[in-house]
Amino acid sequence: MISKTIFKQTLKANFKLWLIFTIIMSVFSGVLIAVFDPKTISSMSDMVKDTPLANMLGSTSFLGMLSQTFYSMQGVILPLIFVIMTANSLIASQVDRGSMAYLLSTPIKRSTVVRTQSIYLVTSLIAMFTILSIVGVISVQAFQSDIDFNISDLIMLNVGLFLLMFATSSISFLFSCIFNLSKNSLAFGAGIPLAFFLFELMGKVDSSLEGFKYISLNTLFDTDAIINNGDYSIQFTLLGVIGIVLYAIGIRVFKEKDLPL
Repeated sequence: MISKTIFKQTLKANFKLWLIFTIIMSVFSGVLIAVFDPKTISSMSDMVKDTPLANMLGSTSFLGMLSQTFYSMQGVILPLIFVIMTANSLIASQVDRGSMAYLLSTPIKRSTVVRTQSIYLVTSLIAMFTILSIVGVISVQAFQSDIDFNISDLIMLNVGLFLLMFATSSISFLFSCIFNLSKNSLAFGAGIPLAFFLFELMGKVDSSLEGFKYISLNTLFDTDAIINNGDYSIQFTLLGVIGIVLYAIGIRVFKEKDLPL
């Protein structure tokens, strides 16, 4: 089904990039957990009261603070950049540079190559968010052990963020499979996910722009439902289905399209 040799080569080629983004995300998460102070958050809420920023700051609870900061900003944009860069490098960039021609000149089937690359991208995200969850739990125990909250909600925030990045990565991977030039792959594989991020952000900042968030995939990552014991099973299911379907389409497109070999 996959090539262990290609997987190892891909892992080695992308490990530094993955490690950098994983460390940065973990540090951001750990620092935000460590510095949380309800009194400080409450003071900030009073300062931005009656301004568009009040919508972004949201709840003064521990998980409310994390959901409106890390899980809406840093925790989204950082893995998004990783996904965009990696998805493009796995297929389109190799076709563009000509290295894919060398790879496909071996007995390895085209379907094996594209499946292996897709498995790497998904596996790298699983590893990234597993580490992020572990760092989050350890940071809570180390710095906020006296706060009463459900640790499972924190873990589900990471699960939801992973599913969002899984679905987003499928978009970038699909366009990497469709186009033979990196510039075209990035135009759509980066442009659409970034537009989703901005649309959702605009909807949060200004209530008059709330309609934009309903055309954003990011809206399916409903942090409010997670921390307030709401029902988010449909949103999670949709993110999973979108990811699976688009990855499958990308693999099929690459298998059947003409390549400049």
